[in-house]
Amino acid sequence: MKTLVPAVAVWGRTAPSHSITAVMITDDQQTIVTGSQEGQICLWDLSSDLQISSKEILFGHTASVTCLAKAREFEKQPYVVSATENGEMCVWNVTSGQCIENTKLPYRHTAIHYYHCSFRMTGEGWLLCCGEYQDVLIIDAKTLDVLHTLSSQSSDWINCMCVVHSARIQEDSLVAVSVAGAVKVWDLSSSLNSIQEKQSVCEKESKSLDCINCQAVRFCTYTERLLLVVSSMCWQVYDYCDFSLLCTEFCKSGQCFAGGEVLAAYRLIIWTEDGHSYIYQLLNSGLSKSMYPADGKALKETVYPHLLSFTDMKENKNLPIVMGFMNERKEPFYKVLFSGEASGRITLWHIPDVPVSTFDGSPKEIPITTVWTLQDNFDKNHSMSEGIIDQLCGSEDGFGSADVSSSVYIPGLDKLVCGCENGKIFVTLGLKTARARLLENISFLKDNLPYKVLNGHSSRVTCLLYPHDKSVRFDPSWLLSGGQDSVVICWDIFTGGILHQFNLQSGAVTELLRSPEHYRLKDESIVCCVCSDHSVAILHLQKRQCLLHARKHLFPVKKIKFDPLENVLIVGCEDNSVYIWEIETGTLERHETGETARAILTAIEDSEYLVADAPLSVSQETKRSKNSGCKHSSLYKHGMGPYLAHTEKSSDKLTDTSCIKQPFTILPAKTKWNNANFHILLFDLEKLEELLSSQLNGLKSSKSFHNQCTLERVKSTTEKRALTLKRNKTAAFVPQVDGQAETVCSDQVHRDNTAARPVEESGGMKRRKKMKSSRKIRMQPSGNIDVNIATDTAKLLLSCLLPWGVDKEIDNLCAGHLDILRLQCPVSFGLMSDESHLSLMLPGWRCTDCGVLGEHEVFNLFSKRVLDLSNKYLTATEGQSGKKDGPENNDYGTRDLETIFFLFSRIALINRIINTPSAVTDEIESPQKPESVHEKWQNVEAVTLSCPSFYGDLPSSKSRYSPDFGSISLLKLICCWNDQSVKIVEAMQAVLLAEVQRTVNPLRKTAICREPLAMAENGNDDMKPHPWISKVCSCKVC
Repeated sequence: MKTLVPAVAVWGRTAPSHSITAVMITDDQQTIVTGSQEGQICLWDLSSDLQISSKEILFGHTASVTCLAKAREFEKQPYVVSATENGEMCVWNVTSGQCIENTKLPYRHTAIHYYHCSFRMTGEGWLLCCGEYQDVLIIDAKTLDVLHTLSSQSSDWINCMCVVHSARIQEDSLVAVSVAGAVKVWDLSSSLNSIQEKQSVCEKESKSLDCINCQAVRFCTYTERLLLVVSSMCWQVYDYCDFSLLCTEFCKSGQCFAGGEVLAAYRLIIWTEDGHSYIYQLLNSGLSKSMYPADGKALKETVYPHLLSFTDMKENKNLPIVMGFMNERKEPFYKVLFSGEASGRITLWHIPDVPVSTFDGSPKEIPITTVWTLQDNFDKNHSMSEGIIDQLCGSEDGFGSADVSSSVYIPGLDKLVCGCENGKIFVTLGLKTARARLLENISFLKDNLPYKVLNGHSSRVTCLLYPHDKSVRFDPSWLLSGGQDSVVICWDIFTGGILHQFNLQSGAVTELLRSPEHYRLKDESIVCCVCSDHSVAILHLQKRQCLLHARKHLFPVKKIKFDPLENVLIVGCEDNSVYIWEIETGTLERHETGETARAILTAIEDSEYLVADAPLSVSQETKRSKNSGCKHSSLYKHGMGPYLAHTEKSSDKLTDTSCIKQPFTILPAKTKWNNANFHILLFDLEKLEELLSSQLNGLKSSKSFHNQCTLERVKSTTEKRALTLKRNKTAAFVPQVDGQAETVCSDQVHRDNTAARPVEESGGMKRRKKMKSSRKIRMQPSGNIDVNIATDTAKLLLSCLLPWGVDKEIDNLCAGHLDILRLQCPVSFGLMSDESHLSLMLPGWRCTDCGVLGEHEVFNLFSKRVLDLSNKYLTATEGQSGKKDGPENNDYGTRDLETIFFLFSRIALINRIINTPSAVTDEIESPQKPESVHEKWQNVEAVTLSCPSFYGDLPSSKSRYSPDFGSISLLKLICCWNDQSVKIVEAMQAVLLAEVQRTVNPLRKTAICREPLAMAENGNDDMKPHPWISKVCSCKVC
């Protein structure tokens, strides 16, 4: 079962770079899909009037995207497949943004075509692939396994291909043109059995066309006779029957053709590499007989092109451009020419059905219909694209925002450290900063948000490292920063003072590396620094000196190992060469290349390399089972996707703080050619649910005399906190401190240097003295997690999930009674899978779809159907055998916490059910064996075992797993949502909206009729029985 972690993106003012290398429009004409050189997939909404708005960005590839294609019949499943330069392939659901399947093959694909013959094939169809390998690969569209190869007598690389479907004879063929200019034809219809039986399949026909550097080949389905072949220097039209040449047109000087398509019978559109396109009409297109039959010629070339119209690019900067054409026979019957540029710009042209020239016969220019970029979306929705520390920068220097160039989150201290373009470093509390950025009506938190500003760099801060978070042998007060000014500074994170400054006098510092925890060095306080001029420096933090600065590397550094026994530094570069440096003398001992260098690099284990600091992993199981999904920090330089985590062996995790799963973490992400960072807030549902449940049970089992009424009467915040801490100490669930005199959490911080700023931390000098006196004592990472952080994290996630404005009174009750505060603006929600695939909404995602509902402004509503889904959920869960629909009121002072836990556990349950393997849900839903209800319920219990609030009862209930009508109907409802391609975020939002309205409804002073969400009665047992199908699902499948 896949583990999906909810995520919220906090963007900056600058959009992530997206250099488009592949572009397509889906069959439903509602989504544009683009692939980029950075490895991201971007989804854009396309309206009926051809207006563009960015919707979602998908991370998962580690190399440049080379091609895109559909992976299913789009009416059934909206799937798209992407391929990259390093052989990665992913199948994406463009509706939900999820990665359905992924693999990595030793092939670089340049073109993919989906093929499925419903009455001759079983399964989901094939992906016919060609690229930098011989012949054509057949890949299963469902599993991405290589099924077979279409071979030929003279094997060669294939430049381009197309599937030819003849409606007249109902036969399918594959036409491909090789790099040598030979056209090859495979008969797909007659080869289905041979392919499925793994028999050799060769081409049916082959002929040399002398078409070098072929860019595209297209079959005219209107005449079923013409074949268009586009090469870089010319385009040609052939007779498909015998491949006789009918027409040739050469390009203008200085231009190269890049592709083409058939518009209609005898009408073509050809485009160039620089973004121009030309529409031709083939005149005298009848294939006349030869004037001299005695010559033995059956046909005579009488076709010649006439230029009708053309398109031009606006502000063409000679950037690489990819183009495509959509000629769909559906409403609104648009013919659309589209292009994507390396600058990230998308351009659309609406091609008229009958292009005409001007009155004097000269070609007519077709105007541009739409131009859009990611940055346009960020500028238009500036409230959603504010950075995570913009409010701090505005109060510090008067500017509204600052570009964050590097950042690191320290979970043990809940500190977020952000380095900026201007050289300043901001240190603040992570969770409070996120709440101040996202939530409304907390101006007191913004004005009193504790933070420090570290001034020491003269230019952009390029990298940050907190070594103690990953290795306990480093002092917990050390924070390292590297800048573009070639300076590495060691800071005291608690006082903000500079401990030492290393002036390297080389290129910009690109990486700060530490040694693996289990690999013991002679000097334990050593880090390594990599600069942009490929030099490597070894810094001794305790002695505060540079031990070695190696400068003779000609290529970027790929691997580094510090050998304390030989006292040498081994550096491996991208050209597979190895440099071995003596540390004491600082001289180059030897330089190896070829087989010797490869042998040295192979002998070094991965766990012995110096590694970079990485953000905390969300799931321990994720890191242990999916090492291949994580990315090395050097991907920062090479731009292979967002920098989320670093590959480490499980043995490295034994003394690592990431073994302790955190309920909340902040991951900094960066794309290629983009200095600005954006931040991703990750919420671990399982850990949060566990912490909230433990906190709830601990409060109930507490023997303290201070109940909720006493806390409500306490007016002083200090007294209230004292009573809360006193009660928490008596609870059995509070973990004890191991190896530390006091717990480091968000409430225990040090005092700021300037008295004008709010108090951030207290007892700083005292703590620092303690640390200095106990440096020889090995400090183990504490497993404590502040209960306030868990509660605030759950409330923040609920605020980000809840649609606001559906009912103003419910909004006020949530803010007043549950402390679930209203958002400032819609959030960019997303999901991260356990395979390091991440989908994030972009600023401006369908905000216009929400609009005004009734008399209220509604925002953060993920889609309009959330309201209908919420209504169906209420209907499916009404009258569940007399069970409570919400948390109970009690005298233990846990009413609000129980409500939060109840709402949160419902969300976790929905996430768990939707991600359950389809085999389990199919067995539960199968009506073939009525006598196996008990066995089916065992599967339901397996899904819901870790979520006791499935029926609204507290964890102490013993009868929570008894099967009843309501629970089965709810499970079937969620399974139906999954079959209908309902997004997980839509399902979670619908359930949360329904449960909030049901829970908060008793707090209303007057009964309010909910429209369009008709509130079900509170579970009356005397209601007339009704079939659940008619209530919860309207799909044709059920």
